Amino acid sequence: MGVYIQAAAQISVQNPLCDDWLDNPIQYRVPYQRAIEADYKQFLDPVASRRMGRILKRAIATSMTVVESSGITNPEAIIVGTGLGCLETTEKFLLALVQEGEEFLQPTNFINSTHNTIASHIAVHLKCNAYNSTYVHLGVSFESALLDAFMQFQLGRIHSALVGGHDEMIPNYFYILDKVGYWEGKLASECAVSFMLSDEPGDNPMALIREVVLLHNADEKRMESAINQVCERLGTERKEWVSPPSVKPVFGESFTSQAFEMYAAAVKMQRGLIADNILLINQYKGTETSLIFLSKC
Repeated sequence: MGVYIQAAAQISVQNPLCDDWLDNPIQYRVPYQRAIEADYKQFLDPVASRRMGRILKRAIATSMTVVESSGITNPEAIIVGTGLGCLETTEKFLLALVQEGEEFLQPTNFINSTHNTIASHIAVHLKCNAYNSTYVHLGVSFESALLDAFMQFQLGRIHSALVGGHDEMIPNYFYILDKVGYWEGKLASECAVSFMLSDEPGDNPMALIREVVLLHNADEKRMESAINQVCERLGTERKEWVSPPSVKPVFGESFTSQAFEMYAAAVKMQRGLIADNILLINQYKGTETSLIFLSKC
């Protein structure tokens, strides 16, 4: 059994809500770059938009884009992975607390500071009362959300799911991580990627998710053993699965940048630009490993 990627959309350091990066990527020679914002007027009322942080606007814009592209207006699950959540709103609330005490705090900033705000805002916007969940596991947050969706499909509990990876990087947090050498010459950026998944192929699926695996404290031997087990279960050989070059030089680094890897692979697969079987490997800090097996439809 597999799960079909029906549609995908991104807001990043590249032109938003399109695939221009494929032919004409924007090049950056800076250590830190925030995302290029989309035109949110087509997705949000201006009054409501003013009360929302950037990460919420991006999440809704990418979600509405995949809803329109796929025709699935009421997904049976909304699952989000985020490493940092609504970081900018959290900072605003804490700075106000420090600078003004407790007398003039804005409750909106507090309410919107929680990590599950992203998934719940998407659900409210889509008027979706179905399964709603958020995963906060730093470098494998997106893959955790994807694994949950994949298992829900396998159990027959859902037939469609909106899955996303969303993170923002504010200047103060970038400088803190930069001081401890976290970035090591990488491009620090932000992530907003949404996928509409379905157990039916539909008219023009982008790719087929064959398997999702998460491993803890896995060395190379254990990782290869897990890959071989999946290959055996899928009736394929290890040599059939190719790991393409990372797209982090194009989209930058964030805690959920693996969502960009799957998005880029699906786009290229749909256009016949890469191999028919792709294995996406993410090894975060040597402790968490994720494996995503994608096949051409």
